[in-house]
Amino acid sequence: MSQTAKKISFGLLGLLAAASAIWLDFYLPEKQVTTITGVEVKRVDKDGPIGKENPADGPTMDVYYIYTAKNDDQVRVFRNEDTRWSWPFYFKFNSADIQAKAKTLEFDKKLARITSYGWRINMFSWFPNVTKIEMVDSADVSTFSFFRWFWFVLWAGLFGYLGWQLYRLFERRALQHGD
Repeated sequence: MSQTAKKISFGLLGLLAAASAIWLDFYLPEKQVTTITGVEVKRVDKDGPIGKENPADGPTMDVYYIYTAKNDDQVRVFRNEDTRWSWPFYFKFNSADIQAKAKTLEFDKKLARITSYGWRINMFSWFPNVTKIEMVDSADVSTFSFFRWFWFVLWAGLFGYLGWQLYRLFERRALQHGD
């Protein structure tokens, strides 16, 4: 087989690996230890929070927001929204309970370990979604997510295996054709 076919095959595998790694990074949970500085509930529609600039033009719902600060200079906003039976399948039905826990931790000024998925992208008003909040005693508590790294290791093993099989395929073809 030609070098061009080999380059295209490995390029496509690389693109698939990169796209799937980005997808995994977005949907797999990550943890961070932070201080909750505020909570809020906003009425939103499909276009975002309802206000003068964005009047309601369809079905609306309440979305909880949790404001945090780390080391007094790194702030981060999370949304706290049920996933219910839809994608991603976290089967989260307890956003009101999580919000109540966040409010308690805000008043007590205690550290919290927040488990969330998603990214904060300012341009699109995207916020990571909280799946769990735990009170912790120290900022040195572990933020390791076994679930996240289990899937990343499995993903790396799969793409390593696919790359190795693709390499072997091209080597066999080269031997058959005397290249």
